[in-house]
Amino acid sequence: MRKLKWFVPLAFALVLVLILSFAGVYRVGQGEEGLVLTFGRVTDHKEPGVYWRMPFIQQVRTKSVTTIYTQEYGFRTTRSGAGTTAASYTDVASESVMLTGDNNIAQVEAIYQYTIRDVQQYLYSVDDPISTLHLAFEAVIRRNIQNRPLDDALLNKEEIERQVLPDFQNMLDSYDIGVQIRNVRIQNITVPAEVTAAYEDVNNAKNENTRMLDDAQKYRNSVVPQSRSSAYATLQDAEGYRAITVANAQAEIAVFNSIYEKYQAAPEITRKRLLIETLESVLTNADRKIILEGGQTILLSDLPKLAEGELAE
Repeated sequence: MRKLKWFVPLAFALVLVLILSFAGVYRVGQGEEGLVLTFGRVTDHKEPGVYWRMPFIQQVRTKSVTTIYTQEYGFRTTRSGAGTTAASYTDVASESVMLTGDNNIAQVEAIYQYTIRDVQQYLYSVDDPISTLHLAFEAVIRRNIQNRPLDDALLNKEEIERQVLPDFQNMLDSYDIGVQIRNVRIQNITVPAEVTAAYEDVNNAKNENTRMLDDAQKYRNSVVPQSRSSAYATLQDAEGYRAITVANAQAEIAVFNSIYEKYQAAPEITRKRLLIETLESVLTNADRKIILEGGQTILLSDLPKLAEGELAE
């Protein structure tokens, strides 16, 4: 009876120890990292394997560090595609609609993928890591879109992806969130349906402006060379006229100087000679010649005869 009295408590203690032992066994799966919390504080990190913890005193939280998580921005998948069933999506306008650098409106849909690099930072650095990731991505993508015009955003999705990824990672590193961004993909950049008509009008106006500028340039290319050629010809003609006029004037000056020298030597003779030469020049082509001599009019029918002394009375 005394042995039985000691056996029951001992058996109970052994059972309790076994229960606690099995209750404290835990496993960290492949590709996971485990955190051991003692009284709510992280006291150890565990790699994949089987371990034991003190029940009720220690807790274990595990998280995959190899799983690639995907988050959607600007839209949400409402039904996944399977077989012949197409996937369906719904827009989230509060996220997707943003302003471009030239004050146009664009609608951006994207996804980003990440892995957990540090489980402790991911679980305890911020209260809500998923929301923090989303807000950080929104800040980066909006800043990038606001720094470029709409046409640039519509045509250069790959460039936007390359710029957003490092900026996104740098922002998260400043938060010590323990996340590694693996990929950023711009699914679509469009103009919202509400402003599509206005955007098309703007594009048409730009195209018309470009066409008119091209026509003006063609007209300029055809007119300017012709004008330059005409101006050059006019200048050449003017130069030729100037040269001829100057030469004639110099010749006349030379003749005048020659006559003046003769005039100074014999004024009366030179004066008569000039008079006769002038009369000859003026009357050569005249039909009728009339000479007044001594107050009487003498009609001459032929001046050359006058020079020979033959007068017609």
